[in-house]
Amino acid sequence: MEQPIILSDYLVLNRILPEDQPTLYKLMDEVYRASYRYIWYDEGDWYVDLIYRPETVLKELSRSRSHYFFVEWNGEKIGILKYDFPFSPREIDIPNAMKLHRLYLHPKAHGKGLAPFLMQHCEQVAKENQLDSIWLEAMECQPQAKRFYEKNGFEHLMTYTLDFEQMYPEYRNIQIMKKNLA
Repeated sequence: MEQPIILSDYLVLNRILPEDQPTLYKLMDEVYRASYRYIWYDEGDWYVDLIYRPETVLKELSRSRSHYFFVEWNGEKIGILKYDFPFSPREIDIPNAMKLHRLYLHPKAHGKGLAPFLMQHCEQVAKENQLDSIWLEAMECQPQAKRFYEKNGFEHLMTYTLDFEQMYPEYRNIQIMKKNLA
């Protein structure tokens, strides 16, 4: 069994394993919808099923570049952290970089100072692996997330529009943001 990554006395990362898929699905059905239900015609059913179904989770876990964790706060699973490296977006070339792919926390954990620990962990891993930068995608309709990333040194590179027909058109813009580590 893999050891947890201890970020603080109350914050721990536990690697997600294939047998954790039902727990992951249940957690993200609640956590994702709490923040994003309003952008989907179906309140997020299609997206949650697509991203957290067994086939998708197993495919992501099988990739050597993917690192996927439950975020546990005071012993309770309250979110996820996933990063991939090396990885560059299709829309713009960002060589030798980490993608901060998913960082979702339950609303009850918002404002508790947990996200900076998760960001520090990602930066530490990126530096240990001699990566030049970290990039991410942030929905334009989530200004608090964008502010958080900007506060942590990320800069806007470009905006593109998702083609998800299940999503209300006014919420389809997504920004690629990047932080240089050098």
